[in-house]
Amino acid sequence: MENLLSYENWNEINEGGWSTAKTQGTALTPKVIKLIVDQIKIIDSEFNSHLRELELPSLDFSKPIGSGTWWQEDLKNEPNKTYGDVDFMVAYPTLKLTSGKEREDEIATVKLYNKELLMFLEADKIAGVDIEETKKVSTPDSIKLIIEVDIEGTPGWVQVDMVVTHKEYSEWAVFRMTPEKGIKDFVLGKLYSAFGETLELSIQPRGVRAKFIGDVMVPFSKRSGVEERLLTMDSKTFMSDIARFFWLQDEGSKGRDFIPSKSLEQWKGMDPSSPKFSDLCDGIKAVAETLEQLGEFGAILKYRSAKDFLSAVVKQYEKRMMEGYNSPKFKKADSPASIAVMNKTRDLIDKYIDLSKNLLK
Repeated sequence: MENLLSYENWNEINEGGWSTAKTQGTALTPKVIKLIVDQIKIIDSEFNSHLRELELPSLDFSKPIGSGTWWQEDLKNEPNKTYGDVDFMVAYPTLKLTSGKEREDEIATVKLYNKELLMFLEADKIAGVDIEETKKVSTPDSIKLIIEVDIEGTPGWVQVDMVVTHKEYSEWAVFRMTPEKGIKDFVLGKLYSAFGETLELSIQPRGVRAKFIGDVMVPFSKRSGVEERLLTMDSKTFMSDIARFFWLQDEGSKGRDFIPSKSLEQWKGMDPSSPKFSDLCDGIKAVAETLEQLGEFGAILKYRSAKDFLSAVVKQYEKRMMEGYNSPKFKKADSPASIAVMNKTRDLIDKYIDLSKNLLK
């Protein structure tokens, strides 16, 4: 099965916006993000008019995500701030194009719409879009728009990565891809991933999901002969939903009430507009305490205790973060500026590994 670049791979440490040398001289400030948003609105209007003529459902060009989430606030308070790249969430419909599973229809729909968008941009020559450069750096799965902006009379070029979601889970996807303000995307993203992987679930932009063979849950990494099931897409209740899910897998839960731990009852969920690393850690701890209280460790889950489980989450988080620490791109750091970026990123990774050890114990 193919993977679209927009999902699990989106929050990797290797930020970019540099698929083409044409964009490398443009500082991505809040004002530039505003210019991009204005340009995307034009593409949104004209392309969706074209789709209506074809009697196809619309695309929803949603908003900048990642560090650009707060561009409007930054425009007022930090106008000289710069971002690493520009990622724009786009919600695609899901058309029934294959005889396979939902995921195959999603992938086929993305390819159909991306092909149509490139042909539309080439035919209509929308002002500000370099279609030839856009085609060079895009793939059937992933569109990277190369857009011209006027920065106080000086032309510049910006790469805008269209981050794919689908309309049925676009609200969750925006939440899941929103970082803590002022902190790199991967810091929070990799903790979601590590928590899910420790439970053998997926906690990604398509919701919290599990895989089954028949009625038996199997590791999410398993690919053949499995059925994928959505568990939840609620930013306020997903921790409680996860704990309840594992409790229901236990035959011994029949006839008993689901009683969450006090910490899980008190956990208010993640604020979709302002998620915090500490809030996610509190939620993970609350799930661990609930599963221990319900007697699920050693029964449904392989871990011996809440402490053992939390230690496994931290270990997996450290593994994921160290992949970024040792990223091959850092081998190319040979200028003072690139070495400074490498050191700053590595310091951030060290800081949050240590913080996870302190908060998840």
